Amino acid sequence: MSALARTYRERSGNGKSYAVAAAVVAALLTSTACGAGTADRPDAARPSDRPNTATPAEPGSAAPAEAAPDDEPTAKAAAAAVFTNRVATFNVCNPCRSPLKPWTLSRHIKRITNEIALYRPQVIALQEICVRETKAVVKRLKAKGYKYHVAHGSVHTSSLRCHGSGNAYGNAILSAAPLTGKVNKRYTDGGSENRGYVSARTTIAGKKVRVFATHLAEKDQGAKRRQQVQELVIAVDKYPNAIVLGDFNAAPTYSQLDPMWARFRDADPNCTDLRSGNPCKATMGKDSSKERKKFDYIFLRVDGRYSASGVGVHPNFSDHDLVHADLQVR
Repeated sequence: MSALARTYRERSGNGKSYAVAAAVVAALLTSTACGAGTADRPDAARPSDRPNTATPAEPGSAAPAEAAPDDEPTAKAAAAAVFTNRVATFNVCNPCRSPLKPWTLSRHIKRITNEIALYRPQVIALQEICVRETKAVVKRLKAKGYKYHVAHGSVHTSSLRCHGSGNAYGNAILSAAPLTGKVNKRYTDGGSENRGYVSARTTIAGKKVRVFATHLAEKDQGAKRRQQVQELVIAVDKYPNAIVLGDFNAAPTYSQLDPMWARFRDADPNCTDLRSGNPCKATMGKDSSKERKKFDYIFLRVDGRYSASGVGVHPNFSDHDLVHADLQVR
């Protein structure tokens, strides 16, 4: 019996009134059922859990409807599928919260969670994140209906960086599929602070693959980045289909990235041939040079099984845009 019918029954003084009310309710329900469109079916708006081969969203475009960045869901969301061929990278801007403003920690975690839930990647690499923050994000994602496995890649110990969230700080990989064979490596020389990579085996577009997430030295530390790239390529060379995600703190034309370009292409097709004159899509805000640059990459092996037709670059609360690509198996 529907709630509306029960209400009529409680308010009616006799069986006749109830009978009339029940008939009215039945008529309303029949009318609603006959007039229901595709949007009324619960599964109609739910994304397929099969590989999504559609062109990635353009910068600033809206993916599935979500609450405002700082809003929490009012109730536990129904489980929904991620895009099983979607990968992403996101520098979450550790300085975007303040030890002098404790409430910014909770807001920071909400913002990260909502960005991931908005684009629903199979795998996402996070930079500038603490272990406790990662755990809190995964917990909130689960409450929204998304289950992610984690490979922590902390390379720095800093209670200042992680104020309110312990002191283990660095990178992380979140994956909707299980993560195995986890490796966390600190570069020999991180520069002004420790840097490194984390890697693990997982599944993307139905295929097993090893994913690396990294963050290289910042600003004018080109020599440090060059050494870090050399250490990174030694690690990835043994994996013919490896995917490398992260913030390289280097524009595509910087010579430090030459060893990467010898083995990889970016998911952004404009970055395939740097001599073509087509600009790579910028992924971060203005720095000291007063211009936006591409520092965030989704690197695919040149002769590997994965390809991409483009990237989505999405501005948000961070100084880096979230970058995603929908991969195809070649």
